[in-house]
This record gives sequence, structure tokens and C-alpha cells, in this order.
Amino acid sequence: MKYGEFSSVVQLGVGLHLETAVLQLYGELGVEPLSRAIARTRSLFVAPEQERPPMDIEEDLDRLESRFEIFKIRLFKEFKKYVLGNAIIAGSLAIVLTVVAFKYDDTITWEPVTVFLVGLSLLPAPVSLCVLWFDADRQLKPMKQEADALEKRASAAL
Repeated sequence: MKYGEFSSVVQLGVGLHLETAVLQLYGELGVEPLSRAIARTRSLFVAPEQERPPMDIEEDLDRLESRFEIFKIRLFKEFKKYVLGNAIIAGSLAIVLTVVAFKYDDTITWEPVTVFLVGLSLLPAPVSLCVLWFDADRQLKPMKQEADALEKRASAAL
């Protein structure tokens, strides 16, 4: 095998790791249902005092909103770590791509180099996306269930 045969894989790896912006989709896709449920429930408390749900529901909603804000801060901090890690890998792959360009026609004499090139190019970005998504979803699911229950309680109390 020659180094040149791996240039496309390394290019793909650079692109994958620079596309860490995909991680931001969790903020839009994963968090939005909870944000909307909280907003719908909160809107029930804008009505005149006698038409509002009981105060204990509003207090529960306030606590849920506080937990949700803490979650978003933690998610942003985690996201920054993943962006930095994937940027470092993307930079490393750009250097590897430069080396591959210079050694395009050279034969690879040590076979583990091929596994390293493919692994470094294809694994870190999807793995980091899956880990962040799974961890955030695990934390968000109970809050979403609580928001749905609060919304039902508030609607039923009207």
C-alpha cells in the first residue's frame, strides 16, 4: 500500500473533525422539546390571578427551569471540551495530510500505520458526538418528563 491511497480518508477525517458544529444540533434538537414545554407551561401563569394554575405548580416550574439552566451551562462547558479535542485532531490530520501529500507514491512499510490513519480519521468525531449526545439525553430525559407532567397538572388545574 502507498500513502497516497489514504489521502481521501485523511481528508474526510479533517472534515469530520472540523464539522464539530454538528454537536450544536443537540442544542436545537435535543433541548428544544423541553424549552417548548417549559414555555407552554409558563404561559399559563400569564393569565389573571384567578385563572392561573396553583402556586405549587409554579414553584415546581421555577425549580425545573433552574435545573435546566444549570444543565445548559454544563452542556456548553462539555461542548467546548469536545470542540477543542476535535480541533486538535483536525489539526493533526491536516499535518498528516501534508505528509501524505509529500509521500504520496512511497510504500507503507509498517502496516499499523494504515490502521492508525483510518482510525484517527474516522473514529474520534462520531464517537465524541455519540458520547455527548447520549450523556446529555440521559440528563435531559427526566427533566422533559417532569416538564410534561407539570404541563398536564397546570392544564388540568384550569
